[in-house]
Amino acid sequence: MRAGFVILVLGLLLAGDALAQSVFRWTDDEGQVHYGHAVPQQYRALGYERLAPDGRVLERVAPAMTPEERAEESARLALQAELLAEQESQAARDRLLLAAYRSEQDLIDTRDGRILAMQHQRRTIETSYNHAVQRFEDLIARAASFRRNSEPVPETITSSIRSTQAEVRRLRDALAEMDARMESVYEHFDVDLARFRSLTGRSD
Repeated sequence: MRAGFVILVLGLLLAGDALAQSVFRWTDDEGQVHYGHAVPQQYRALGYERLAPDGRVLERVAPAMTPEERAEESARLALQAELLAEQESQAARDRLLLAAYRSEQDLIDTRDGRILAMQHQRRTIETSYNHAVQRFEDLIARAASFRRNSEPVPETITSSIRSTQAEVRRLRDALAEMDARMESVYEHFDVDLARFRSLTGRSD
């Protein structure tokens, strides 16, 4: 009997502690502060605080955001995530850059090696281009000779003129593309060189 009484008293004390800790403070639409064991539903969106028996704030629930505020917060978080991703990406690029090159000269030598290889490719294309231009001019001259003699230009020559003209355009475009690629390599290595100097504390 006595044991049951003790358990009942402890249960009541614990329930009292729980009720004592479940004190909330909120503000209504008119700015009046209220206290109670539960926040009325109509005021929950305004935010509230859960208080300890000694008045300490145990939990603070912020007011619900308006649709505009939610949109702004979503945009802010998206921008923050984008900036963080860019920082992490830059850090990864920096590690690769420092691992790939031991010095500025190492970086410059690598750039010059790539440019030299591309220049060899360009000269090969340029040689083919010059040959194609020469063939095209020869074919045009042959066609002109037929016209001077008031003779029809053979279809084989006309067809060759068309195919050679297309080849000239293709090789001309290839030369322009190679020039753009070399320019891109120079720009890429200029950025890497500036970053390498920044990371290693060096300057020109």
